[in-house]
Amino acid sequence: MEISKKVFAVLKKAPYDIILFYIFSTLVVVFSWYLRLDSNKSLRETLIPYTGWEFGNAYQFGIFFIPLCLFSFGGNVTKTINLLRFYIMITMLIECYNGYQDWLSINPEDYTNPNPYLRYDSLTPVYTIFTPLFWILLMAGTLSWNYFKRKKKNNLNPETES
Repeated sequence: MEISKKVFAVLKKAPYDIILFYIFSTLVVVFSWYLRLDSNKSLRETLIPYTGWEFGNAYQFGIFFIPLCLFSFGGNVTKTINLLRFYIMITMLIECYNGYQDWLSINPEDYTNPNPYLRYDSLTPVYTIFTPLFWILLMAGTLSWNYFKRKKKNNLNPETES
């Protein structure tokens, strides 16, 4: 009972963008672990041209690091949340870079390769580049929104410290 109260108290403080990222990360990672089972080989062969070899690896950071940060608020909650957003943006930026480098290394014959593990689909950048880019823009937009909201509040009330 005590633990569930603490969990709900932390979730009330957590912003929606981080909660959404956590849910998305959990779904992607659990699905990627499910695909790695031997019984799902045909499904994996079908999806690997769209997701690439490292399906779900970049999102494993989220399912372990987000709860660690949220349950160990040592000081200022705002700084902890902003640091968490920054780490999410860095991780997704690395994922975008990897997707972009993968996209540049593709030859025209890779689109029609009969081997599903070597095939590349034209929709692969949607998962490998644009999905992480969405999370980067969401986190950066939230950081900017909060920054300007604080600036506006401080300009209206100058005796308050930022």
